[in-house]
Amino acid sequence: MKVLFAGSSFDRIKESFISLFSGLDIRIARDEEINEALPWAEVLVTPPRAIDESFLKRAVSLRLIQQWGTGIEGVDLGACSALGITVCNVPSRGTGNAESVAEIALMLMLLLARRFSRAQENLLKIGRVHAPKGITLWKRRACLVGLGDLGHCIAERLLCLGMEVVGVNRTVRPEFQDWGLRSVHPLDELEKAVVGCDFLLLALPLNKDTAGIVDRKILRALGPKGYLVNVARGGLVVREDLEAALDAGEIAGAGLDVFWVEPPDPNDPLLRRANVVATPHIGGVTDEALNGVASFIRNNLERFARGEAPLSQVFLPAGRAETRP
Repeated sequence: MKVLFAGSSFDRIKESFISLFSGLDIRIARDEEINEALPWAEVLVTPPRAIDESFLKRAVSLRLIQQWGTGIEGVDLGACSALGITVCNVPSRGTGNAESVAEIALMLMLLLARRFSRAQENLLKIGRVHAPKGITLWKRRACLVGLGDLGHCIAERLLCLGMEVVGVNRTVRPEFQDWGLRSVHPLDELEKAVVGCDFLLLALPLNKDTAGIVDRKILRALGPKGYLVNVARGGLVVREDLEAALDAGEIAGAGLDVFWVEPPDPNDPLLRRANVVATPHIGGVTDEALNGVASFIRNNLERFARGEAPLSQVFLPAGRAETRP
């Protein structure tokens, strides 16, 4: 089975995972080499990318697309189904991915709450101590949008810090009652749910129903003391509305690990605001996540090679992508 790891990121981290795939016919293609390598591949392992009909036409031997992670928003599932190509992603909880991203969410929240950029200025430029005054996460309220694997991991950690958590999800499931949440709302009640919250955290997938879900109206409902934290996908937020809300003081600040275009422009003025903290989409880039994701994928490739049903296969029922465990 010929396995193509598609993307320059794999070339950079290959020493961290390649030993797990010994015995397989492996090839790593940097971004500029993918088109040339596609006809060779029977299995494509890839981070989120646009995979449409024109891409698939070049992949003449392809039988399986295995996402390195959870996001499949760029994959044309209808075209894959028509060509008999199986699509799988990786469950985030239990592989180290969701756990790692949840930690980044906490880090961004803490940096915002403790006004880290001002603290660094006081320490390194002014020579002042005991300032600035921040806020604690303890006793604060967070609106957590997306209660899947990632959302569950974030909720557990926020509750351990003594926060109140308001949940928002596309479907309101009975098991949410056991999580210790203050309340749970359907997605169309986001504006209502965010009122009175100190943080708005995004942990949901990007699709046609969620693109631009955080707009000026939602940010105004969050209010001038509230912070937006996005560790999911940049396209969930209307960028122009975020900038306008920051300019107008309608929210207190933002923490971002994901962006509308990646990598973002290093000179992007949004990244240089004193009330914005940002990291370069490193939420899932940890030792445990790399090992956990790679181990899951190795097991899935072995199942596929044996003719067994792969795990975490993505289907397209009634026009909507869903993942089956």
